[in-house]
Amino acid sequence: MRKFVTNLFVFLIIVLLFNGIVFVFANDNYYKGYKDFPSKNYHSFLIADSHGIPLEKSAEKFKIFNFSASSDSYLDSSRKINYLIENKYKIKTIYLTVDNHTLSPYRDQFNNADKSVIYTSTIDTNYLKEKYLKYYFPIFQIKVNPLLRIYLESKIAAVFSPKKNAQENVMWSKLPKKEQLKRAEERISGQFPTPSRSKNLERILLNIIAVCKANNIELIGLKFPLSSSYSTILGDKNYGADQIFISKGLKVIDVETIYVNHEEYFGDQDHLNFKGGKELVESIFNKIKNP
Repeated sequence: MRKFVTNLFVFLIIVLLFNGIVFVFANDNYYKGYKDFPSKNYHSFLIADSHGIPLEKSAEKFKIFNFSASSDSYLDSSRKINYLIENKYKIKTIYLTVDNHTLSPYRDQFNNADKSVIYTSTIDTNYLKEKYLKYYFPIFQIKVNPLLRIYLESKIAAVFSPKKNAQENVMWSKLPKKEQLKRAEERISGQFPTPSRSKNLERILLNIIAVCKANNIELIGLKFPLSSSYSTILGDKNYGADQIFISKGLKVIDVETIYVNHEEYFGDQDHLNFKGGKELVESIFNKIKNP
């Protein structure tokens, strides 16, 4: 019995040490770039997926904090909003993405659910599990452990393999129209895999609307610009996040077609580049005061 207890104790020590290593790695690598706790000087926030990234810090000129992150779903957005509320930010306005694809079922799988646990608050369901078990014990994270292995393998490969020159990507505006349409079709095929939207994300979006209303937060929808090639292939495909906003009497800023004749503002099919992001900020927020 004593030997069993001793072995169990040693095993637990090894597990905790390994967890400590993975925890340090996760904070330095996995959560790096995602941890972005806003200053309480901000009262307006832009919350979006990768489409909000090109706006970078430009929105700060108008006192709007860009809380966007690549692959964020409405689950991640909800956690961020609840975090702001619980930590007593004086929130005036939230600009939330309501693009045609944001209620897509693919966002149920491809999101930042494992990362946004850092913003989990007592308002969220499964608070203890999400906030403490997943964050402080990353060895249980499905995505973190493989990343540690890949990270270590890349370091080893860098020592024994010669460096290769990275090929420069051709600018979106310089691509032939045929290639632009091909890439747009591939993107849309992935974003609209089924005729019906995600019921889970719809439920979360409706909850976001209710939470903002209960806390006297002005919630405004935002539809980001699309390239002409993407718009052409997209047609009338829309999972309807914007329509939910409109049905609830909420304002939607629709700038999908604002740059259809300005391919130089795009980095790819449906994402602005940083030049386009800066231009969009001026177009949208120049007439909006956000004290």
